[in-house]
Amino acid sequence: MAHDIALQGVRLLLFYAREAARRGDYEYARRLVEHAWRIVEKLDVPTPRSLRRGVCERCGVPLIPGVTARFRLEPRGRRGSRLSVTCLICGWVWRLPYGVSKGEGGPQEAEGDRAAGAGGRDHREERAE
Repeated sequence: MAHDIALQGVRLLLFYAREAARRGDYEYARRLVEHAWRIVEKLDVPTPRSLRRGVCERCGVPLIPGVTARFRLEPRGRRGSRLSVTCLICGWVWRLPYGVSKGEGGPQEAEGDRAAGAGGRDHREERAE
């Protein structure tokens, strides 16, 4: 129950931090993000994705598209397709790969899965019958 309350507090702090950043009060937004990180560290709760990916690693300001951050999709190149996030406050750039790599196909069936399921018959064969 304490984890749920802590996560609610973190989400609320991040909401207020985004609102402060939209108003242009970046110092207050930074302090709110710092408080959210302290709650996560002290209570050992799982870090919400919005705190991990929604905050600049260098300056600590929430990343808001068009306000504090620029998001660009870089097409497939030498290093593959990626999302480039640039903080408009400090200039920090974060590049995240996206899409499927060349070597990966779809989900593949493990060797033991077929023998374990439905008497060794394929589910597609059952539907056709």
